[in-house]
Amino acid sequence: MDLRSYLPILLPLLVAAGVAVGGYLLAERISRRMRHRGAMPYQVRGARLIISFLGFAAAALVIYAAFGSVSVVSGLTFSAILTLAATLALQTTIGNVIAGFILLRNRVLRIDDRITISGISGRVVQLGLVTVWLRLDDGSLVSVSNSNLLSGPFVNKNAGERLKGEF
Repeated sequence: MDLRSYLPILLPLLVAAGVAVGGYLLAERISRRMRHRGAMPYQVRGARLIISFLGFAAAALVIYAAFGSVSVVSGLTFSAILTLAATLALQTTIGNVIAGFILLRNRVLRIDDRITISGISGRVVQLGLVTVWLRLDDGSLVSVSNSNLLSGPFVNKNAGERLKGEF
């Protein structure tokens, strides 16, 4: 079979992908402009969410117009495949988020703690769900993933006094 036989299937999918990406890019551009003009953060997030949703809804309409309605089983199968693909693509990020929750729950790190991990020593300047940022003695910043902190031995020079009697 040649490529022309797949064209009726590929063309609507490419158009739908272009509409979805265009909606997302438009949302980013408008939110940047709103931030530049001094809009409140919740207004910027709301506008970005609404415009992105409209772009994805328009892409869904393109697919619906091209292929018609989809059976429940086909829709569930397609959503399961998309979910599996997203989970595999985000596996590292999901692991870092879970490690971040564990680190925050165990209270082993706080802002301004001095830690050493893998021979790197620094002061914690930001705790996030995915990474922890350290400021080294020379002033540079280092990002350490939460899964590395959780899996590797790290030394917290400030937590000993704070957690005395708990561990």
